[in-house]
Amino acid sequence: MKPLAPLLAALLLLTACGPSARTDDAPAPVAVAVADNRALAALFRDDQAARKHGGPDPMESLADAERRDQVRAMLDRGEVRSGRDYWRAGFIFQHGDRPEDFLLAHALATAALSQGEPDGAWLAAASLDRYLLATGRPQIYGTQFIAFSNQPTIQSALDRDLLTDAIRKATRVPALAEQTPRPGH
Repeated sequence: MKPLAPLLAALLLLTACGPSARTDDAPAPVAVAVADNRALAALFRDDQAARKHGGPDPMESLADAERRDQVRAMLDRGEVRSGRDYWRAGFIFQHGDRPEDFLLAHALATAALSQGEPDGAWLAAASLDRYLLATGRPQIYGTQFIAFSNQPTIQSALDRDLLTDAIRKATRVPALAEQTPRPGH
């Protein structure tokens, strides 16, 4: 029996530490508190201020690009660390102008969620919708609307059949029957 002891100990260690060790009853990993990046918070405030009156003007697009460049540099330097940081960075890229911006916003929103930031759920849905529209596909959550001057705001192309309203609710998106245009989005 003695020769089996090291083998059993190794098996127990692998079982306890391996990816299959987690069960539904196991406690969730504890998130470590990380201070928010103050420079990123300031960039986020500027991004939101530019949209206070329904959207940025054409000159603001240059400022949007500069903010994205600054956030990209922060990402490259490892300065985006907290869930709130990832959410703010995602929002800034959500206001980009290329499909890659929206896809990065989606990845950042997912990272925010994994860091315990609940506001990342809606941003993950909205950034995916924006990416899909930018690549010629209909959105799936229903978060994107088009505003024309002197015309009613309308919802962008939407695949109404892929997701259930339960999935929309889980990502903090209203049910289809409740969706209405939101200024600035």
